[in-house]
Amino acid sequence: MPRIHVNLVLTAAQVRDYYRGSVRYVVAQAEDGRTVRLPIKVLHKYISNDGISGQFVVTTDSNYKFKSITTRSAPGRLDKLG
Repeated sequence: MPRIHVNLVLTAAQVRDYYRGSVRYVVAQAEDGRTVRLPIKVLHKYISNDGISGQFVVTTDSNYKFKSITTRSAPGRLDKLG
């Protein structure tokens, strides 16, 4: 299954816009230059009071349909989740 590495930084204000329903997707550039569009609902568990910030791995099927998202962390380091 293809994996796409992406770094996301969304402020608390940007996340509020998603919750208000004015925007449904996060669009970001992957580390390899591709554009990735993710529904905000897949990021809910990563939202903190400061928004969303982290390095993520998006897994897709062979047609690049979203399957899962996980955080990447340095060995021995815990992820900070909100």
